[in-house]
Amino acid sequence: MVRNRAFLACALATLLSLAMAADALAQDTLAIEIQGPGQARMNIVQSKPFGDGNLPSDAQYLNELIRKNLAFMPFLKIMSDSDILGGATLSGPKADQIDFKPFTLAKVDLVVTSVWKPGKGLGDVELRAYEVFSQKMLLGKAYAGVTRDQLPEVADRFCMELMALLTGQGSIFKSKLAFVKPSGKGKDIWMVGAMGRELAQVTRYGDLGMAISPAWSWDGGRICFTLIGSTSHYLGIWSGGKANVFTLPSSTVISPHFMPNGTVAVALNIRHNTDIYTLDSSYKQTASTLVADSSIDVSPSFDQSGNLMAFVSDRLGNPNVFVKDLASGSVRRASKAGYNTNPAMSPDGKYVAYSKQAGGGHRIFVYELATDTEKQCSFGPGSDENPTFAPDSFFIAFSSSRAGGKKLYLTTRNGDGAVQIPTGEGDAIMPAFSPVAPKE
Repeated sequence: MVRNRAFLACALATLLSLAMAADALAQDTLAIEIQGPGQARMNIVQSKPFGDGNLPSDAQYLNELIRKNLAFMPFLKIMSDSDILGGATLSGPKADQIDFKPFTLAKVDLVVTSVWKPGKGLGDVELRAYEVFSQKMLLGKAYAGVTRDQLPEVADRFCMELMALLTGQGSIFKSKLAFVKPSGKGKDIWMVGAMGRELAQVTRYGDLGMAISPAWSWDGGRICFTLIGSTSHYLGIWSGGKANVFTLPSSTVISPHFMPNGTVAVALNIRHNTDIYTLDSSYKQTASTLVADSSIDVSPSFDQSGNLMAFVSDRLGNPNVFVKDLASGSVRRASKAGYNTNPAMSPDGKYVAYSKQAGGGHRIFVYELATDTEKQCSFGPGSDENPTFAPDSFFIAFSSSRAGGKKLYLTTRNGDGAVQIPTGEGDAIMPAFSPVAPKE
């Protein structure tokens, strides 16, 4: 995160005229409906940076950051100079300096420009997005006195607002992913931004144990996880610094998950049966039972209201995904057939993503509660597992072996083409989106 809070509060200023223009156009301009079963892709071109005075050497770096961000959006297609008759060269960054005809002929929908002006640090930068059809500005933002370290956040903030105008959603740019990486003979929890930046190690157990199954608290300030030791399982709670470890009344601790009220739900083997319980505030004793029967019940996941819980049960033979209404106690089956694990409830409570054994491996499927239907959202090769919904209930991250080793990928609940999320060397598994930007 950017260390200079003045940049976030004051120095990162928007030009009033640009903001007003964007607001005026937001009601009747180009937009993408992301709620349907798919969407047409929008073609976008990014011009070279302009300089009102000396162009800073890092101007192109900002362009590259924006381009990488936009490449994660499956409904956007980034076009190159060769796609445009005469190239994508502009006379200037403003609408009256742009000849929109070549872009119209090439079926370009959006043109993004940047212009740098003298100021503190690298200077002041103005970013604009123009709709080609209307030849009007869709979004305009100015960022004052930026430094090189602040450029990733400038890119994130601009792309977040552009996506919000196009789709009504942009929260993915503020979210983090917790995930698991091998560490010596063990495993540890790491985190990374949804666009693959700010990679950081959370736990450091190394050979001493395996920290797995991370899940965020709903305020983004804590991560719970299972710690597998040499003789038993433990509950781990991280809130910055060294994680606290708790011994529970079970040698088996499976898939802990925070509920929206701050309570931890977890599957424990008590009385020779694995059921789902909530823990008391000490994280040492059970407080209530969420699911208990003669079958194996694991992997709780909740919507943001705390009313709905998805979980896995073998009550019908093979593991299947179920949804329980915690108020009424009613339970419905989500997965339709086969071997299903790793459910993730969408924050809005409308969908459940899970991993289904299919096509020689595992694939990500999404169940829609309103229609009682499931659809496949990932497509091999390899195996796709451990889906997790972003805060917008639209994007889904998952781990996959499609490229050999296991890595993290980003797709949507519509099944758009998956994009790999950079996580450094080594395998990356068990991703978990933070509901909001994590606390510092």
